[in-house]
Amino acid sequence: MHIELTKEQMKEMLIAAMFYSWIRGGLADAKGEDFKEYERLQAYLLKAAKENGHSNMVEEFRGGLLPSDGLSGLVDSVIEEYDEDVFWHELVLRLGKRDFYRTVTPEENEEMRKKEWLPERVHELYEKYEKEFEDHGVERMTLETGN
Repeated sequence: MHIELTKEQMKEMLIAAMFYSWIRGGLADAKGEDFKEYERLQAYLLKAAKENGHSNMVEEFRGGLLPSDGLSGLVDSVIEEYDEDVFWHELVLRLGKRDFYRTVTPEENEEMRKKEWLPERVHELYEKYEKEFEDHGVERMTLETGN
């Protein structure tokens, strides 16, 4: 199979492969699984990039190929942006669901049992936290201690 990619498409393909490798590699490490298959895929894409005139995305190191510093930096910035987005998204969902379950009505409980999803009211709570974090970040969050 032969695939022709522009320089921009090749860069995006490598970023996608590296991002995927970062996620799958972390999961494989945590589970004690072999990660060689994904490393081979990334090596294949790096070789293809070099062979197709995109050597600025690739560096040779000890007989192998690695992503260039520029490409690695770009991937790091994508990962940071992703982590930031996931943090706020998860925080909003978890706090919204926590508050919802603390105040669930019998009618909502019945609705959840029938439909297997949360009633619309939960979105009001999500929006409350989204607005709070958009305006103030975590600055006004406190932990209450006691009984």
